[in-house]
Amino acid sequence: QIKPKFIRFVIQDQNVLVREFQIEKKAIEKQTIIEYFKKQIGDKFHVPFENPILSYQIKNETETTTTVLLYISDDKLLQGYQDVMERLGVKDIIFDLAVSALLEIADEDYDLNHHNAMIITLYDKQVSIQIVENNHLIFGIIEECDDNQSHYADKIETYSERVANYYQYNMRKGKSKITKTIFFNLNDFIDSKEIKRDLIPRLDDLNAKLYTIDILTDVFADLPKGSLVAYASNQILLNREKGEKIVDYQLNRINKLKQYGYYIAVIALAIFSVVSIIYIPYNQNRDTITEQQYINDALSSGLNMLENEDNQTTVTIDQDYLNSYNTIANYQNDFPLQQFQDIQTIKPNNINILDIDFIVQDKQIILVISGDSTLDCLNYILLLYEEYGISDENLNTNQWILTQPSHTIVSDSTVEVAIDYA
Repeated sequence: QIKPKFIRFVIQDQNVLVREFQIEKKAIEKQTIIEYFKKQIGDKFHVPFENPILSYQIKNETETTTTVLLYISDDKLLQGYQDVMERLGVKDIIFDLAVSALLEIADEDYDLNHHNAMIITLYDKQVSIQIVENNHLIFGIIEECDDNQSHYADKIETYSERVANYYQYNMRKGKSKITKTIFFNLNDFIDSKEIKRDLIPRLDDLNAKLYTIDILTDVFADLPKGSLVAYASNQILLNREKGEKIVDYQLNRINKLKQYGYYIAVIALAIFSVVSIIYIPYNQNRDTITEQQYINDALSSGLNMLENEDNQTTVTIDQDYLNSYNTIANYQNDFPLQQFQDIQTIKPNNINILDIDFIVQDKQIILVISGDSTLDCLNYILLLYEEYGISDENLNTNQWILTQPSHTIVSDSTVEVAIDYA
């Protein structure tokens, strides 16, 4: 019989993508930031959600650019949960991120506010790794991790070090590195003592710590470890204003009464239209229609006779096709066949090329690749650049990549790569 009036709804890591973008201010002079990014979906970056919904935070600004932290979730998923909560009578709903809630309580004990921290959360068969920079969540991935006990620590160590290196050398070009790492063990099948013994010592260079709540050990003793997320989110509610939002997803909710009214109005209009526009004129002009059908049959017969007598065929070459043919002929010798062979030669066995496009006029190759994980794809891109990238130290004829390839993460283990070649 209890009817809650307010709910803080925590979205788990696998349902949220976090990405950092830098955009020119002139690009958003006549549109909002949300409108700008909605137009870029499917072009500048890809998302694994059929109906993506966006929220953002502005990280910093200069005179010409704005750095935005974009939070992307599935609108259809959130609408479904909102339907359930509205049936319970809940009208006041605020969304929260699991990692933001955990970061809030970790900051109290580990002072993460002015550090480049890595938050690693262990779930039953998944590991979630987020990077927090000056209290801003700027990057996150989630990976399957269902190996046996002997390989579990090895896999977590590998994921952690790769993400730390990606942040230091790819995102920040060697100017920043991870200074603190906090583990949250929400896995009911692994004891925290094993994490301290087998895993924490391996990541000593990342200043790794395991989060524990000594004063609440007895309270959480008989509860699933995942309940820590709910506790952490409630701490945010206690420490901040109730209406303060971590992510501001604007769900377009339809009023049910208005929706039913629209249905009735549409049905009534459809019935009226059928009777007044179709049935009545047809019934009044049936003789005219029949006579016109006879005329149409006679004209059709005459047209067939004329077509049979006309044996001449006129071929018209559309100007657009002619232009396309000339373009292909002009650039035929410039196709990067040797570059494509190099890409295939150096490709590891665990990488698949799903699609490849040559933009000869711009001297650019577009690849869509997949692998066992996103990090495997990124390693292959780095290998390509190290082998064929043009540099002052290495100027032999085998080098043809002009600049470091740019990439966009399409989904887990799928990446789109743009390569500019000489």
